[in-house]
Amino acid sequence: MLRVLETQRFERVGGLRTIQTDVRFVGATNRDLEGLISEGKLREDFYFRIQVLPIHLPFLCEHREDIPHLAQHFLKRTSQRSGRRLEGFSQGAVQHLLQHDWPGNIRELHNVIERAVVLYGDGPVLGESQIAQALGGSGRVRPTAVAATPALNRRQEVVLRCLAGAREGMVLEEVLAALAATGLGGGQSAHTLQNDLGKLAEAGYLSWIKQGSARSYRLTPEGQRLLT
Repeated sequence: MLRVLETQRFERVGGLRTIQTDVRFVGATNRDLEGLISEGKLREDFYFRIQVLPIHLPFLCEHREDIPHLAQHFLKRTSQRSGRRLEGFSQGAVQHLLQHDWPGNIRELHNVIERAVVLYGDGPVLGESQIAQALGGSGRVRPTAVAATPALNRRQEVVLRCLAGAREGMVLEEVLAALAATGLGGGQSAHTLQNDLGKLAEAGYLSWIKQGSARSYRLTPEGQRLLT
């Protein structure tokens, strides 16, 4: 096995001809491989042959800012499969999703959204009670209270209004240009705008999808109601 990993060549048992392969090995584990080496449970030479391009996949609770986007994606998929008109989540529902610890990572999030729609959903917007019921009260929750409705500063309000008329969404540069047109000086900083967009998405007022290498932002139903 070690020879195949290193040279991609091998001989069949009892064979005389060397066979050249062209394969790639991909492995995944949740174990501490270096710890296993120190315990004598994993060969060090094997470890260094497979440790070519390591990729760390963080737990869902380590990148909570993506939870609203992922939840919206799963809601859209469930909507298409069920033939129901599903638009988004209330702010309370988003906050409840953000507070959950997600020991089952993305698979758990997917199951919770589908369960909330199939068993408890009674309208185009999922509320906090539907999400709480879908979680069943048995899931692990971060030991902090659900945040109250966050107060928006003037720049964040203008960001929402710039996005209000964009049905197809806007990428960062487009939002930045729209802010510049309003004369709001603070909106000239891309870094500041990225922070604002992240906070608005976490609060449930925005969702985003990948558009090439950029993110395209749009208002959620909760964000639309906030402006009315």
